[in-house]
Amino acid sequence: MTISEYVEVLGEATGHGWGFLTAYGLTWLVCAVFWLRSSARVAAYGTLFQGMVALPLALLLTELTPGPPRPVLDGMQSLTILLSSGQLLALPVVIYLVVRQRYTAVPLAMVLVLVVHFAPYSWLYGTPLYLVMGAAVSLAAVAASASARDDDASAATSAGRVCLTTGTILLLCAAVAWLL
Repeated sequence: MTISEYVEVLGEATGHGWGFLTAYGLTWLVCAVFWLRSSARVAAYGTLFQGMVALPLALLLTELTPGPPRPVLDGMQSLTILLSSGQLLALPVVIYLVVRQRYTAVPLAMVLVLVVHFAPYSWLYGTPLYLVMGAAVSLAAVAASASARDDDASAATSAGRVCLTTGTILLLCAAVAWLL
C-alpha cells in the first residue's frame, strides 16, 4: 500500500475525522455555556480540560463510523501519534494563563492549539477541509474577540463567543467530513 492509498482508505475508514470534529465541537459549545453561566475561573478550567471529555467521545464515534477497516502502513501509526501529541506541547502556555488568572485569554490560546493541531490532518485525511476549518476558526475567534472592551464582563462574553464560534465551525465541518 502506498501513502496516497493509505490516506484515501484512512479518510474512508474514519469519515475524514468527523468523530473528532463532532466531539470537540460539542465540548467547545459546552465551554461557551460555561462562559455564560459560571465564573471566568470555572469556564477557563473547563476550556482547558475539555479535551479530556472530547477525546474518548471522538474515539468512540470514530470506532462506530461505518466503512472499511483502518489501513495499516509501516510508520503511519507513529506519524499519527506524533501529529496527535504535538498539541500537548502547547498546553503549558495555557496552564500558565490559568495560573496567572488570565482566564479570558484561555479560549484564544486553545483556538491557537486547535488550529495548529488540526492543520496536518488535511494531508492525513486527504482533504482541504482542515485548512479551511483552521482559517475559519482563526478568523471567527479574532472577530469574536475584537468586540471586547477592557472590562471583565466584556472579556468573559468575548471568551464565550470564541468558544461558541469554534464549536459551531467544528460541528459544521463535522457534517462536511461525514458527507465526504
